[in-house]
Amino acid sequence: MRWKPFKLNLRNNNNNSKRSEEVSDIIDRMPHTFAKWVAIAVVIFTILLFFFGWIIKYPDTVIGRVKINSNIAPVKLVANTSGKMRLFAFNAQDTVKENDYIAVIQNPAKTEDIKTVNKLMAEFNLNDKSLLSRAKFIFPEKVSLGELNIKYYTFLSALKNWYSYFDKNVFEQQKISLQDDIKWKKTLLNETENVMKTTSDNLQITQKWLEKYTSLNKDYITTYEYEVDRSKIEYLSAKQSEQNLKKEFASIQMQITENQNRLAQLTIEKSERERQLQLELLSSFHELNDNLKLWEQKYVLKAPFNGRVEFLKFWANEQFIQAGEDIFGIIPQENIILGQVLLPAGGIGKVKIGNKVIIKLDNYPYTEFGSIEGNVKSISLIAQEYKNGENNFDTYLVLVDMPKGLITNYGERLDFKYEMGGQADIIVKERRLIERLFDNLKARMR
Repeated sequence: MRWKPFKLNLRNNNNNSKRSEEVSDIIDRMPHTFAKWVAIAVVIFTILLFFFGWIIKYPDTVIGRVKINSNIAPVKLVANTSGKMRLFAFNAQDTVKENDYIAVIQNPAKTEDIKTVNKLMAEFNLNDKSLLSRAKFIFPEKVSLGELNIKYYTFLSALKNWYSYFDKNVFEQQKISLQDDIKWKKTLLNETENVMKTTSDNLQITQKWLEKYTSLNKDYITTYEYEVDRSKIEYLSAKQSEQNLKKEFASIQMQITENQNRLAQLTIEKSERERQLQLELLSSFHELNDNLKLWEQKYVLKAPFNGRVEFLKFWANEQFIQAGEDIFGIIPQENIILGQVLLPAGGIGKVKIGNKVIIKLDNYPYTEFGSIEGNVKSISLIAQEYKNGENNFDTYLVLVDMPKGLITNYGERLDFKYEMGGQADIIVKERRLIERLFDNLKARMR
């Protein structure tokens, strides 16, 4: 191992000492006023930084996709059968009322007759006896209902049988007749009972005279045999009369019992007949009603609620349509506009009911038209899986109430269209800028 000789470089040391002296001279001669202003500037900057960090608030938001809809969704009317379509006097965006016929697909029935019967069926009350008595004359006897003819005339026949039963009132007349007969026979029974008492007294008297004559000595009475025979004849005649009256009394009692049994049986028959007629009327009524609804579902395109009709294609009268084809749309007349937000599961815990929502619609760029304000109305309790291409993620449905409707913060009133999409920024908390700075520092320190 070789040791290198140590050489002291006096020249370099002299140079460093000279430079240190120059630097020290400069430092010693630095102006104190400049340093003071720099320190003041740093302090002021720090104070302003904390001041603006405190007063400036930056909203903490959760972002999701929103669709604008209403509390009553529009309905599409779909053809359930193929055929030529007959349009009624409605044009696109005309106002329609609930159950209005917009179009009818060709079928054997006459539409006017169907509507007439439908109206009568809606007004018909099976519990109203006074209406039942007039219903025979209300429902027409000649109609053309196509495949519903059998159902209608079965109902009409049941209605006529019901009316005829109460009009002729056969059971009631028989009941009154039997009651009168029972009443008359009870009177006759009382009279017969009174005659029987008289006959019984007469029998006792004749029996007494017969016993008296037979007890006498026939040797002392020349007309003994005659008197005995006469008394015996009178006794036998009275006895026979009593027996005949007893038979008549028993016969009358039997007739009264038979009439009472017939009266009870008639009450049962009347109840069964009324139940049978009522059952026939009810079954035929409901069967006709159900078939009318099925006919409407098959052939009629009608408004399910009050609103406006929208033609989904350029339709013409007598145009052929296919089953399953969308024909009309019905737009509700009175609606409450709502926002439906699909919110990702990340950050959903920060969202509360009543949070402010800023909605920016795709159809109306917010830089030009502005944004719409709303409030969180409800949050679903269950997450649902949402597919976006190949990615699946959980979302929650958040309902947004918009009290000002579609009026933006620029004062623009936007036209409502169903299923308008956009972005919803839910402001969960207004946070200060300095809080966010310390949040980042705390997150780094953990």
